[in-house]
Amino acid sequence: MNYSDSEFPWVHIETFGFEHCVPKTVIGCLLVDLRGVELDDPAAEAELAGRDGKDSDVIQHVMASRMAFTRIEQIVGQAKALLDCNARKNFTLRVLIGDDTGRTRAVVVGDAVAEILTARGIPTQVEHRHLDVDTPK
Repeated sequence: MNYSDSEFPWVHIETFGFEHCVPKTVIGCLLVDLRGVELDDPAAEAELAGRDGKDSDVIQHVMASRMAFTRIEQIVGQAKALLDCNARKNFTLRVLIGDDTGRTRAVVVGDAVAEILTARGIPTQVEHRHLDVDTPK
């Protein structure tokens, strides 16, 4: 299917923090849990603490993780497979990507997945649900 002719996004990525809530899901939704995945947590580094997944140093830190590209490609593959099923029914695919707070790893991975899908001709939009939510002390 040629998705690039579409006027609307075929994929809607939502990043979130499990400590806040899991977005309500529907049929055809892909839920990705990054807790426990081998991605370096910027919050564990003093110089990156308090910064979010839009910060270039945080992005570099997460993307330098040994499994970052492998995990991102897995998510892209899963999204593409679900999208092909959903497209026949004319559904937009929701991809929910969560980490602990929804401010770092989920944001970096969500943006990377969106960038790859867009580059492959699949219109994608991203919403970061908890990017601006303060982390509980």
